[in-house]
Amino acid sequence: MLAISVDHIHSHNVFAASMGTLPYPLLSDWHKQTVKRYNVFNEKGETAIRSVFVVNKDGIITYLNTSFKADQKEDYEAVFSELEMLVNK
Repeated sequence: MLAISVDHIHSHNVFAASMGTLPYPLLSDWHKQTVKRYNVFNEKGETAIRSVFVVNKDGIITYLNTSFKADQKEDYEAVFSELEMLVNK
């Protein structure tokens, strides 16, 4: 698992420190190449659309949520359900 953001790596370091520790790496997509390839780039604000992708070991996207809400329990449950299904295959 990893997180990708268009924020600068220094912002990631501050965020990670504020959270204590994170069980996954934070990657910086400073040049916005990844968010553009995954079609989650907000041209208007020059930001990424908060999204969750689950990609299986073959590189196939098995789950996508482009309206992920960090404060919605259901959004997390859907991701964890997909991950569990992949692990149990």
